[in-house]
Amino acid sequence: MDTATKDKLILNKKNSLRYDLTKNAFAYRAIMPYVVFILVLVVYPVVQNIIISFQVDGAWSFANYIDVLFDPLFHLITINTIIWTVSCVVLDFLVGLGLALLLNQDIKGGTIFRTIILVIPWATPDIVAAVAWKWMYNDMYGVLNDILMKLGIIDEYLPWLAVPNLARLAVIIANVWKGFAVSAMFYLAALQTVPQELYEAAAMDGANSWQRFTKVTIPVIRPYIITTVMLTIIWTINYFPLIFTMTNGGPANATDTFVTYSYRLAFRFLDFSHSTAVSNINFIIVFTIAIIYTLSLIGKEE
Repeated sequence: MDTATKDKLILNKKNSLRYDLTKNAFAYRAIMPYVVFILVLVVYPVVQNIIISFQVDGAWSFANYIDVLFDPLFHLITINTIIWTVSCVVLDFLVGLGLALLLNQDIKGGTIFRTIILVIPWATPDIVAAVAWKWMYNDMYGVLNDILMKLGIIDEYLPWLAVPNLARLAVIIANVWKGFAVSAMFYLAALQTVPQELYEAAAMDGANSWQRFTKVTIPVIRPYIITTVMLTIIWTINYFPLIFTMTNGGPANATDTFVTYSYRLAFRFLDFSHSTAVSNINFIIVFTIAIIYTLSLIGKEE
């Protein structure tokens, strides 16, 4: 290739690059506000959070993380977070999928049922839902105790939010009520993508209802289930308003999770170093889950 040809190719590449930049200039300008928004409100706080977590008396150190990891209270909070997350995710999946199967039936007034069952819990603000559940759990005049007494299930009013095990159960139930609607909407949308021909073919082969569910429905909607479960795990680990409003992490740290514990360290005890260490550990867990999920999607696509 002679020099003139090389110069011509270089010039063509430069012109092509200049054309691409000019062509996409509007797109770059359009996304700049979003990029600035992410840098200011997400990237900067995360970086600053990491820096503070390694600061001890103005020097860089792992002491904050060591103190947190060897703190017996942190071990209890880790167990609480696991119980909270696993219980809520499993119940959200079971309740959400069960209701989605029921609401997927072609019945008269189905739209009204969907609106009442799915939209109301989802649309209720977190704080409003938490306060309402806190009143229902009240050990003196809560409606839940009154109903259980009248049904003969309990002999005396239960202090739901004052006993560790009952408090754990109480916040899990409240969170499931608040969160199952989103899962149910995702599953309902997934169920409506299943071709009816598959059910008809399975019925002709002699498959009963359970076999059609396990051999047709679940395999088709499995990608939706995986995505919904992963999102539910991330949301549940990071969920703060309901626990903070109902119990503030009590009694005796029985309902404390990473996020409530980190918040209390920072804004009640002004211990920002250990608070940022706890929040970074929580971030690492969530980020790892997200990476595993992303890699699994990439593997399936390949």
